[in-house]
Formats: sequence, structure tokens, C-alpha cells
Amino acid sequence: MHHDTWKGIILQKQGLLKPQSVQQICQNLNGLQAQFQPYVHVGFRNRMTAEDFHEGSWQEELTRQWSIRRTVHAYLKSEIPLYIHEGRLASTEYLKTEGRDGFSPQTKQKYHQLILETLEQGPMTREELKALCRAKKMTQEEEKQVFNAWGGLFRYMVERGEVYQEYGAKRFHRLTDFQPLSREKAELEIARRYFAGFGPVSLADARYYFKENKSTVLNWMKQLDLKTLEVAGEERFYLGELTEAQLPDCLFIAGFDQLLLGYEKKANPFFDPKYIRQIYTLTGIVKPVVFYKGRLVATWRRDKDRIELAIFENLTSREQKELECYRQVNEERL
Repeated sequence: MHHDTWKGIILQKQGLLKPQSVQQICQNLNGLQAQFQPYVHVGFRNRMTAEDFHEGSWQEELTRQWSIRRTVHAYLKSEIPLYIHEGRLASTEYLKTEGRDGFSPQTKQKYHQLILETLEQGPMTREELKALCRAKKMTQEEEKQVFNAWGGLFRYMVERGEVYQEYGAKRFHRLTDFQPLSREKAELEIARRYFAGFGPVSLADARYYFKENKSTVLNWMKQLDLKTLEVAGEERFYLGELTEAQLPDCLFIAGFDQLLLGYEKKANPFFDPKYIRQIYTLTGIVKPVVFYKGRLVATWRRDKDRIELAIFENLTSREQKELECYRQVNEERL
């Protein structure tokens, strides 16, 4: 199979050519990475009809919290037991030990109990919970520890299946009757979705996506009984049927999109490897990109109501004019 044929299949599977429901998007792609809310919102917009997206009720079906690779994803609330499975449950030792930052067990337990009891009465935003804790004489240092943006007490509570966060707001809810799936069952289902929704993929792609060692990935692959084919001389693996599709003229793809995170970045045929640092920065940012004429040629960003391009490919003046037309169209759309 030629790379261009593979690209068409991948774009089709990724939901970037034909609109999907939010349930299909999440189940086909293991949710969307949601480090930055504006990026993931574009990721859903790119995969849904304009009518469904702007209607907005789909957001109520989602949670936004830690998941695959221990990074923040948006996925279906109904599937919390899949992504916070037994293998990802935080240890209760967290509440009994002092953190490296001096976060004492007594402080953890005090605010853990307070927050849980409060959320039993109904959902509350992060700011409302801060105000509640301040009223209980919380110090500034304790506030930094409890409400740490990268984790803190809330990450523990999420990864214990005690609370969850809404997709579109920093509002937390008490999670009731939580029954996590077994590690083996959950990991195999997540792997199945990857090979079905992202495949054909290489072994290197799968290891990059899961951030797992080779033996673990090979064990999943063996259990899934995958199909294989060669793409430009490289063996790739997949599940399900492959539907060929014509490559679109232009796509404006979100930052941290699954298209950028599902395939080994140094061997991703969507772009020339010499431009890797224009897309994947050394600080861990994966920028929004422009797919044009079969390859990624630029990054883009929003500045208020305007889209700005940073072209890194060598384009002719005619191609630049054409890309400018696409930029204007997407500016109006976004």
C-alpha cells in the first residue's frame, strides 16, 4: 500500500472526512486528548456536523480528566470504569503518607473528607470548593497542594473513582456506584480500540501511543489476532475493515490531535521529519497544524477572531494564495 492510500484510510478512520457522533469519536479514538480545552473543542468540531456541535448537549455526556498515558482526555462519562480501571486506581497510601512538597497526611485527609461530604450534596466548581476550604482556615500553602493544577488531591480523588470533572467546566461531581473494570479487560479493550480506530499502525506507533514497553504491546497484539499489511514496505497492524478515501485539499487540525499522537512522530508520513520541531516542541506542546495537498505544511493559531499561519514547507506563490483562501474559510468557520 502507498502512503497516500494509507493517509486516506487514516483520515477516514479518525473522523476527519465524514462526521461522527460524539459517542463514535470517543469510542473509536479512546476519547480526545484534552490538555488544553480550546484544542480539544476544535478536535470535536472537526469530527461532528456543525448542527450537532453547536447544539451543545453532547458536552453533557463527557468528562475531562486523566486517562491514557496519564494525560488529560475527554471521554464518555459512562466509560470512566474503562479508563480508571483497576490498574490505574490510585493507592490509598497517598492519604497516609507525606508528599515531597510537605503535603501532610492530616491535611490530605481533612480536605479529602470535607470535599467528598460537600459533593454528596451536589456538584461544585473548583472556585466554589476553594472558597469552602478557605472558610475552614485553609492556608495559601495548603491551597497550592490541594488545588495543584497538575494533580494534587483532586487527581487522587479522580483516580480513585470518587469524583469526576465535567467536560466544559471546572465543576466536580461525586461519582457513585463506581465499579472499575479489571486491568486486563480494560487494557485489552483500549488496545482493541487503538488498532481498530488508528490502524494500520506499526509496532513503533503503538508503543509511542501507549508509552508502554515492547513486550506489553506485543502481548495485547497477540490476544487481538490482528490483520497485517505493508505500507511503503513497513508492516502495519489493524482490526476491522479498511475504507479507502480521497485525500482532502485542506484540513485545519487541532493541537494535540489524535492524528498527531497516535503515530510515532519521527516516522509519521504526514510530514517531513525535518519539520518535527515546528509541530512537536521541546516543551511538550503539540501545535495545531494545516494539512494541505497530502502533507502537513504549517501550524496555525487563533488570535481573537483571526487565524494566523506559520508556514514551514516550501510552497509556491500559487499554493500560498490557495492556502490563504482556506485560511479565510476556516477563520469564518471557527
